[in-house]
Amino acid sequence: MQNINSFKRIVIKVGSSLLADSKGRVNQSFLSAVSADIEWLLENGKEVLVVSSGAIAMGRKKIILPKKLSLSESQALAAHGQIELMSAWKKSLSKYSISIGQMLLTPKETELKVSSINAKQTVNKLIEIGCLPVINENDSTATDEIKFGDNDLLAAKVAKLMDADLLIILSSVDGLFTSEDMINKKKPIGLVQKVTKINSKIKRMAGTASEMGKGGMISKIEAAEICFQNNCSMVITSGNKIRPIRALNRGAKSTWFVK
Repeated sequence: MQNINSFKRIVIKVGSSLLADSKGRVNQSFLSAVSADIEWLLENGKEVLVVSSGAIAMGRKKIILPKKLSLSESQALAAHGQIELMSAWKKSLSKYSISIGQMLLTPKETELKVSSINAKQTVNKLIEIGCLPVINENDSTATDEIKFGDNDLLAAKVAKLMDADLLIILSSVDGLFTSEDMINKKKPIGLVQKVTKINSKIKRMAGTASEMGKGGMISKIEAAEICFQNNCSMVITSGNKIRPIRALNRGAKSTWFVK
């Protein structure tokens, strides 16, 4: 069993389905639980960054659009919902006296020399002054993670850019299962607890994308590949449990990607 205590700089990626329901209503119990875990990490000397999806999902709270969105509709919801998203994070984290700083990035900006240097400097300064960076893709102008990824790939690229040694992906499922059918069983079995190499067998297990989190398990496996290339460990676990990050130290169901 891996232990959170052995990692120093941690990126936490939060999926859309955890943050809001189909009508854009905020999942306050989840936000409260993950905020308490962030405080716990900070108190234990960890450097923490959050990559948060949810702008499009929260944009549905006051704007009525079809269930299936066009690209421009998704971008419009993201522009509106980003305000709701950051407000929700600010309100939840303020209970623990944690200040936040918003950053909007695209995966490409983490790779372009000038943009990546500027982004890295900003994030490092936020951490230095005790302000939690909350990062989302700039969905109003970029399209990469709208079409595919739900910020999984962005989170992996942020982990690479910031020299993180752990990426925690909080999802609606416990981790990688041997087949998609296993996830849907009332008592799912076949959870893969540890992956040390991404191969064709692992990719076949990934299945198809989920309805709300567009990347599903496929994009999470691609994120793990990026992490492996940069000596960063990764873990997928369900955010639908009490103190989901601290639960990892108690052996919570999860899939660890470690070399």
